[in-house]
Amino acid sequence: MRPMVNEPEFDVIIVGSGIAGALAAFRLAQARYRVLILEAGGVAPDSIGRWSMAHYYWTSPSKSPDSPFCADGVLPIDPNIQPPNYAFVQPNPIGPQDPDKSNYYVYRDPVDPRNPNRFKSYYERLVGGSTWHWQGIYMRMLPNDFRMSTLYGKGFDWPISYNDLERWYVDAEYEMGVAGNDAENTNYYQRRFGAFRSKPFPMPALAPSYLDKQVAAAVNGKTLAGFRTIPLQVNTVPHAINSRTYDQRPACEGYTSCVPLCPIKARYEAIVHVEKALKAGATLRTKAVVTKLQLDDNRNNVTRVFYKRWDGTEDRASGRIIVLAANAIENPRILLWSNAANRSDAVGRYLMDHPIKQSYGLARRPLYPFRGPQTTSDIAAFRDGPFRRQFSGFKTSIKNDGWSSVGAIITSPRGNVVPPSHPDKPNSVGTVLDFVENEKLFGPDLQRRLREHATHQITLNTACEQLPIGDNRVTLANDKLDYFGIPRPMINYRLYDDQNYVAKCFETILELHKLVFKLLGVDDTKDQFLQEAPDAFSGSGHIMGTTIMGTDPAKSVVDKDCRAHDHPNLFILGSSVFPTSSTANPTSTIAALALRAAETIKAQLKG
Repeated sequence: MRPMVNEPEFDVIIVGSGIAGALAAFRLAQARYRVLILEAGGVAPDSIGRWSMAHYYWTSPSKSPDSPFCADGVLPIDPNIQPPNYAFVQPNPIGPQDPDKSNYYVYRDPVDPRNPNRFKSYYERLVGGSTWHWQGIYMRMLPNDFRMSTLYGKGFDWPISYNDLERWYVDAEYEMGVAGNDAENTNYYQRRFGAFRSKPFPMPALAPSYLDKQVAAAVNGKTLAGFRTIPLQVNTVPHAINSRTYDQRPACEGYTSCVPLCPIKARYEAIVHVEKALKAGATLRTKAVVTKLQLDDNRNNVTRVFYKRWDGTEDRASGRIIVLAANAIENPRILLWSNAANRSDAVGRYLMDHPIKQSYGLARRPLYPFRGPQTTSDIAAFRDGPFRRQFSGFKTSIKNDGWSSVGAIITSPRGNVVPPSHPDKPNSVGTVLDFVENEKLFGPDLQRRLREHATHQITLNTACEQLPIGDNRVTLANDKLDYFGIPRPMINYRLYDDQNYVAKCFETILELHKLVFKLLGVDDTKDQFLQEAPDAFSGSGHIMGTTIMGTDPAKSVVDKDCRAHDHPNLFILGSSVFPTSSTANPTSTIAALALRAAETIKAQLKG
């Protein structure tokens, strides 16, 4: 017999097992509350060994980011869709027979090359979420990021400050294990941006690569034309990757494969806290796709959560408090389908990402990439400043993985496809497939050419903030159903706003890339390759906005504690609550907000 609604099965139901859901579940289960985690995806085949996942990747023809996880029923199987049509970017496989289904997202408008309207960041359904294949970069937001409207007249102010969140940043860093440079933080981040730390990093920073040191020697102290007051400096990047043994996980051994898989579990993954939550008494139900929330008769509280299993059966669960911790696509999709938490009409609005401009080149001297994690240093000089009144802040990652992440044709040194012949730019691809097919190299000549090319490769990857635009939103495509018969997300999105905030930023980014390449001796006539076209950009996988926090229930979805304005027993976690995007990778702020909200939830349960 199912309990009545006034006798809920669980104290807390958490939808999603990524970083936010995992940390909140652990803290609540640790406090002896009855916690249910509902995860739309399956379990990665870690039960048969991480070595097996690495083997799946090594033996995969495509070497795609989902290849370690494609065995043992991790992804839902449609007999009409074969594995080559699967992609980790699509949480539900969609067949190629319908052009509109080549992307999980639904769009109504044609592509406009002058203002790209395709959202380029995705997610996957898997216990542990996207932390299975993230780089582990762990950046805090800056104090000024929380006051964009007040300081720069852009976007919104957050209802909390850096000071409010700092203790939770620390809590998350010690819970997960973060490696960083304390002296550098004090000498640069605290003095330059006011980003103080109340406690040191849990571990020393990962060692900068040889490539990082060469870039630093070339660019430190230089300035970009028009920005003479902003000296460039190469800084080490904090990581949720062990630089020594921490929490029974080993130190990083520098495989340069954080995306798609750390083969030894040195990098933090949310599965760590899923497992801790289960040991503390939480319940996990996998392959459970939440479809709808049920409200009480007064539409005040959420009483039940309905979900579908991969086998087609349906079920439900009741709880005293409901937590949506999916992501900034699925959180609004559930709310919209449930007609919940949307008195403000803000659910689904203000969709943001960190759009990327990426440039690659060949340096005059060897830089010896392919050592260490994929990014160990960056140029953070443009993360904040008065220029943010005119264009976005940004930070530039110095990539350690050569040209392997440049694109489907390149992915050096192996290559995924044979590229067309390109005699006018013989150095523009640099893969084994290119050298064999187009240059007809073999044996020692092939080895020599590959070695010479690969050791000189450098990629600059720059992500910038994006303003919250009300019309950039997620709605429901009621006539386009997914694998489970649920309306797919309809995306209305444009990259460039009316103020050219991102467009002006992209111009500055390209000038910075040209300067760095020049200082490294990159020949700009034949060995420098820039994404200069307006529609040439990529996504960061940082899906933000859509259920933003704020003080005014008429303009926002949740309050400063991540509690829904409309339903006091509904909490929303993750980057969907971000009012602005900042320049920081969102994971650290997601984790800090989740731990902070867990304390609020515990206090509410006691009440």
